[in-house]
Amino acid sequence: MLAKRYRAWLAVLSACLCVPAWAQAPKAPRPAPEMAQLAFFVGTFACDGESRATPLMGPHPIKRTITGRMDLDGFWLFMRFDDDATVENPTPIRGNWQLIHDRKAANFVAIWTDNLGRWFPQTSPGWAGDTIAFTGEFLLNDRKAAVRDIFTRTGENEMKMTVQLETDGHWAPLLDLMCRK
Repeated sequence: MLAKRYRAWLAVLSACLCVPAWAQAPKAPRPAPEMAQLAFFVGTFACDGESRATPLMGPHPIKRTITGRMDLDGFWLFMRFDDDATVENPTPIRGNWQLIHDRKAANFVAIWTDNLGRWFPQTSPGWAGDTIAFTGEFLLNDRKAAVRDIFTRTGENEMKMTVQLETDGHWAPLLDLMCRK
């Protein structure tokens, strides 16, 4: 009888000491470690360059500010793009670009939204040397168009940004900027 009580007491004590996995508090998710690869974009870049002719306007100089910061507990890189209004550029682009690493697809995903009502996703496998490129599709005058945003580190605090459109199977530059922190 004593042995039976002892075993029952030992079973209760063991159950109290060994909290089942389902009763443990879940661990908070953490940002993908690959997000550290985007640290270069954190800060404010002043950019100068040129926009090529588009269906909306002719070629013109561009002055742009790009501000990047890690957001939402480090899961996202949030970048704000603001072009200056000038005589040559009376309708400046203002846009947001949000980037995350998709663990399942093993690539970066970016979502662009802007003051022209456009939005589109892009993807990138990541850096290849000093270059990272994001490719996606958007509507250009009600036609689907492929777009590629290419960022090349040219120094510790500077980069070249090139935007290309694919037309007739060929990539053509739309925008070329040199940017410095």
